[in-house]
Amino acid sequence: MIRTTAVALIALVGCQSDPEIRVEAVDLVARGEHADEYSIQLELFNPWPQPLVLDRWQYEFASDAGVWSTEWVASRTLPPRSYTMDSLPVVLRHEGSSAQISSWRVHGTLRYLLPGQLAETLFDLGVSRPSVDFAGSGVSTQAGPEAKAVESR
Repeated sequence: MIRTTAVALIALVGCQSDPEIRVEAVDLVARGEHADEYSIQLELFNPWPQPLVLDRWQYEFASDAGVWSTEWVASRTLPPRSYTMDSLPVVLRHEGSSAQISSWRVHGTLRYLLPGQLAETLFDLGVSRPSVDFAGSGVSTQAGPEAKAVESR
């Protein structure tokens, strides 16, 4: 039984094809009295013929206006063999006046579940926690639909 499980685990991890993540842009979402909110725009690709469940983002955003580092629950499933857009929040605090971002960079990790019951069981047991790194950078931010920033974040 243990040998069968070990062989299945090796086959599962060895045949793994990570989702692809491309950082497209960073949009200004809202300006606030003490913080500005941005949105990192991502394009994701699921190479699997089955849906792929995303688990958790861990990332750091750095710019000339400040640094934001966090973990974010992904709570979404990527359709099989398709591209999908997603976004991650960034909140940069300031002392009463917004700073214009002239350059930025982001890097992080996305943890996900491989398709199949065995993969889900191994993930739940903490034996197999597949992840993929991503990174991107740019020289300015795009203006998204502005709203009042949420100050409680």
